[in-house]
Amino acid sequence: MPQAHQGKLVGEPPTIYNGNRKKTTLFINEWELYWAVNNDNALMINPYRRAMFFLTYIKGAQVNEWVMAVNQWLARQIQGGINTADERLWNEVASSFMRRFADSLAKENAQSILRAGVKMKGEDINAYIVEIEELIQLAEYRFDVPQTIETFTDGLPTGLYQKVLELDRPITYEQWKQAAINHQQDYIHMKARLKAHRRGITTSRPRGWMPQRMLTDPNAMDTSAGRTRGHVTGSEEINPTTMPHGGYTPQGGYLQRGRGGGMTRDLHEVECYTCHKKGHLSRNCPQHMWNRSNNGRQCSWTPRPSQGHKAIVDDRSTYEGEEEQPIVARSTTQTPQQQADSWLRGVATAGEDVQELVMRDLVGREGFQNA
Repeated sequence: MPQAHQGKLVGEPPTIYNGNRKKTTLFINEWELYWAVNNDNALMINPYRRAMFFLTYIKGAQVNEWVMAVNQWLARQIQGGINTADERLWNEVASSFMRRFADSLAKENAQSILRAGVKMKGEDINAYIVEIEELIQLAEYRFDVPQTIETFTDGLPTGLYQKVLELDRPITYEQWKQAAINHQQDYIHMKARLKAHRRGITTSRPRGWMPQRMLTDPNAMDTSAGRTRGHVTGSEEINPTTMPHGGYTPQGGYLQRGRGGGMTRDLHEVECYTCHKKGHLSRNCPQHMWNRSNNGRQCSWTPRPSQGHKAIVDDRSTYEGEEEQPIVARSTTQTPQQQADSWLRGVATAGEDVQELVMRDLVGREGFQNA
């Protein structure tokens, strides 16, 4: 028993109860909290004084008659020789209050709600547990009976229920509850990581902005393998000082022939982009390494036929007697963290349904708890 003292009561006192049965449970909860924080006060230690103090918080037209009756009963017990320290005095007053003002329909209502089913709303599993446990207590059900466990599992999302059943195989209500909490926390954790990668936030990326690629000269000719640089026939750069009288005359191409006609081109006046000499195109320039064989001799080129309009020239030509070899891109070695970040960014760009399936699968894998 705590040592009694005569100090001032502390904490928030309970709200005055006026007989509203819907607020009976709330009033009892407030009273028990107030009693708990002042359990070493002499007023709360003595059962008779505690009962009389309890009555001071019950006022109103609907409760006055009961308060008067209980007050008279307590007085008769003391006059009859019952010690004020007898705990039966408080127990009888508390039981009488619950019999008189308890919500007689609370039990039936809770049972009806549980039979209809309670579902977890959104991703807040804590709110779901609080709601269903309160209903189980009001319905006066036991927690570890199969009916109660089935009611709890029926309210879980299907994916969460499957993960708990497959990976944990719980038996008791407490095991089911704790396993559901753990898997839901893993799911929320994984979802937050995917959102972070979608926004471009990764743990391995250095802080601050830095350029991601090298800049190229926009005027430079693209000679990379597999790329096509098309030129309209006769569209080479023209020097105005050497332009013939009457303006520039195209040297063939789409404007110089009928639709579907053949293409002719005179290369004598065409200037090479590479050596600036006339008589050949840049792709056929002998200064390029690809136009030289291993012994230094120049290879002849066989242009591929153009597709569509004949005026568009396809630069993708091949060596005579030699096939063009495909170029395989080589990736630099990445650390495991960089590979993981790259994979997560790929998942982050997928649809919501794909992300849901990936997260539901990953949170169930062994060793993922500390991801």
